[in-house]
Amino acid sequence: MDSKFYIEDVFVETQNEKLEIPNADKNKIMHTLEENLKQKNDFLNSEDYNNFQQLIVISLITINFSNDDPFFRHITMVVKAIKKAIKKRLTQETIDFQTKQEFKIQQSSLFRIYYQDINIGFITSTYQIKSTAFIFVNKNIFNEFVNRKMAIEQKDQQVRLTLYFFDINIQKEQQIQQDFKNQFLRNYKFKNEFIVLNEEIDQQKQTTTYHVYKPMDDQIYFVKRIQLLNIPLDITFQDIFNTKSSIQDYLKIQEARTLQRISHPNIIRLYEWWLEIRNYQLFLYTQIEYCIYPGYISQSKNLLSYSYFYMNPMPQEQKGKLINDILCQIISGLECLQKKQIVHGDLKPESIMVTKSITGDIQVMLADLNHSYSCYQDLQKLQTKDYMEYKQQILYALGVLLMHLILTFPGEPKLRNNYVTKFQNYDIDDSLSEFDKWAQKSVKNKHKEFSFFLYKRYMELAKSLLKKQQFHELHEVRTFIQNNKQFDHLLV
Repeated sequence: MDSKFYIEDVFVETQNEKLEIPNADKNKIMHTLEENLKQKNDFLNSEDYNNFQQLIVISLITINFSNDDPFFRHITMVVKAIKKAIKKRLTQETIDFQTKQEFKIQQSSLFRIYYQDINIGFITSTYQIKSTAFIFVNKNIFNEFVNRKMAIEQKDQQVRLTLYFFDINIQKEQQIQQDFKNQFLRNYKFKNEFIVLNEEIDQQKQTTTYHVYKPMDDQIYFVKRIQLLNIPLDITFQDIFNTKSSIQDYLKIQEARTLQRISHPNIIRLYEWWLEIRNYQLFLYTQIEYCIYPGYISQSKNLLSYSYFYMNPMPQEQKGKLINDILCQIISGLECLQKKQIVHGDLKPESIMVTKSITGDIQVMLADLNHSYSCYQDLQKLQTKDYMEYKQQILYALGVLLMHLILTFPGEPKLRNNYVTKFQNYDIDDSLSEFDKWAQKSVKNKHKEFSFFLYKRYMELAKSLLKKQQFHELHEVRTFIQNNKQFDHLLV
């Protein structure tokens, strides 16, 4: 049987590789910092200072990092990366340096970087490191860097930095005094409080997701903007907070209000929501947790890409323990939503975020809750049959998730669904044999000893969930996983 899966090129990441960092001499570091501070003070008091303007450089750092790594090493790494990026940009656009020595001689007249102006830290709730640096750039080349994005990579050390250059004097919009009825509208809040690093537009859903930096707390977030087409611009405070309307736009606002009150490690955190009117259109903004897996090979945004790039190559025992952990985390998040009378209506690998927690452990978070059925739709009034159907859909979705964790085939969702459809209709041994043929042909990054028959008990669990035969409640699935010790060693 021919498969329509296409093949993606991936690189093998060395398992558990740790970057060796020599112990730094603390006295030498202190001397270096003191000398650097003196140089900065001399510069600020010199006539040359008037020839420079300040830029802020926001860096996202991808590196194999351990808690005992000295942060001074990361500061020097950021300085080198910024210098390399500036040299690269100048060479491309304005100046051609013949030698490294020529660049070193001229760099003091082009830009200045001081260690005291660099801050290294973790992004909230993740293992990802970020840096913010305030640098001085000569006014003659200033515009060459404003609103620029540059990537610097050192493959030999498996280090990648993505640098974003912005004018430190960000132009803010003046707040206009609003009448009492519309004081809850926060016009210009987004522009005034956030610096946009990236944006992704979904035309079908009328949404834009921004990857942003917030100077106020020196942190990285996602902000989602949703256009509200069916709410009048003269909406009042009472209309927003007291309406029982079932119009989808009102439900999106009510859902944001509900999610802001939920704090759970396996549900994406919604910090704040607000409404703005821009160009005579009403928008809902939600500021949510930045969640991404900071791996060197792929900075995976969701469980689908993480399972393909990182779980596919794993040996059996490591993958088995991780599958158990991930499934239990997902169930824990779903149970929390159900207690709040929120049923996730679009559970799939793409709507589950994955990251490394600050302890270094894998953490998954339910996201993309725009398709959920919330308490404002009054689930209690739904017929019992309908509510049970919702729960069965969740169990079915868990079965699909489990199959993707065992082995994720590359390709578009429609093509990947062949994997699930054939599994439902085939005898289990026949389907596993067929999948092994597909994997041999289509999946380049699977473990060299991988076979679906080694995961037969997991596949039996997946089939039971897809067929809606054995389980009726989420806690039954979690108990089954926790009690079935055979899963820990993948015995068949």
